[in-house]
Amino acid sequence: MGHEVVFAGESSKTSFISDQGFDVIRCYEPDPDLLFGNIRSGKLRFVDDEEVFRMLEADIDVIRTSLPDIVLSDGRFTAALSTQIAKVRHAAIVNVSSTEYRALPYVPFFDWIPSRLISRSSRVWKSLDRLNLSLEMKLFDNVMNIFLKLSRKYKLDRPVTATNCLTGKDITLLADIPEYFPTRNLPPDYHYVGPLTWKSEIPPPPWWSPETFSTPLVYVTMGSTGVQEFFSNLSQILPSVHFTTIISTGGQPADLQAAPGKLFLESYIDGDLVIKHCDLVICHGGNGTIYQALSHGKPVIGIPTIPDQKFNMRRVEALGFGKSIDLENFLKNPSLLSDMIKQVLANPSFRNNAQSMQNILNRYHAATTSADLLARSCS
Repeated sequence: MGHEVVFAGESSKTSFISDQGFDVIRCYEPDPDLLFGNIRSGKLRFVDDEEVFRMLEADIDVIRTSLPDIVLSDGRFTAALSTQIAKVRHAAIVNVSSTEYRALPYVPFFDWIPSRLISRSSRVWKSLDRLNLSLEMKLFDNVMNIFLKLSRKYKLDRPVTATNCLTGKDITLLADIPEYFPTRNLPPDYHYVGPLTWKSEIPPPPWWSPETFSTPLVYVTMGSTGVQEFFSNLSQILPSVHFTTIISTGGQPADLQAAPGKLFLESYIDGDLVIKHCDLVICHGGNGTIYQALSHGKPVIGIPTIPDQKFNMRRVEALGFGKSIDLENFLKNPSLLSDMIKQVLANPSFRNNAQSMQNILNRYHAATTSADLLARSCS
């Protein structure tokens, strides 16, 4: 569209950006192992105040050096602060789960109540959901009150809290669909654009030959933030299974050995290429991978490791296109996964429900819609 695009970050993953010919400005990021470790352990105070200050200073330095017309952030929880301080337009890509307008609780406080006592479709349950949402947001904002303190310090027009810190000051692009993640009271500057998933240009590996794979074909990916123990436990069940498996490790160490015709192993692979031909996707419950699977009408088994992924998998199960396994249960008993694979493959309702979601997703063109919204905002 003729716009100059510059990226900012400080991660080994920026090689994917520079390989595409874009400039990457160095910008401080927290240690991902520490950050995700805090999140996995359930710490509401997922990052300390000093890290927030350091990120904020790095943001402002990048903005004042590059002088952008608009900043687009993805998961940068200081951007809503820094763009107000630097007085520059700001858009953010975010999932519904990380906004104050989500219609479903992030942490379901009342799920222990049996559905036979309170129907999940009743007014009472909807009232409990609203109470749940209010309580969890107030708790999170109170524990991570550094955002509100900084908002007051800089006298910001739009106060930033832990709940809304990932959203945009001027535009928020919701990389979701309402059928999967509904909202309530959504403002006009929030836009459902559909999933923005990575379209890989990685060429197929030398062994790639879909017509020769025996069925069923199962694709396993735990992203780049998965748990290493997953792969060692997976190796315990693979010798006894009757399906062909393709595994993408996301560059993580994996105690696995490829087996010709049975197990194929790659650090990175074109997920769309594999999912198009597979019968089932096994993942950590990441939003991007789930949407990739649904775009091809394939069911999902998730083994979530962080709260966002657990939130995603509750929706997967509620909508009937997949199943979830608790990570600790899997690590104790890996055969749970092989049993669940058989269950999902044998029940056509999972595939049928995934294909229904595929039909909805076909109506979205997320990248084009997002680019149009950003371009109009800059004009």
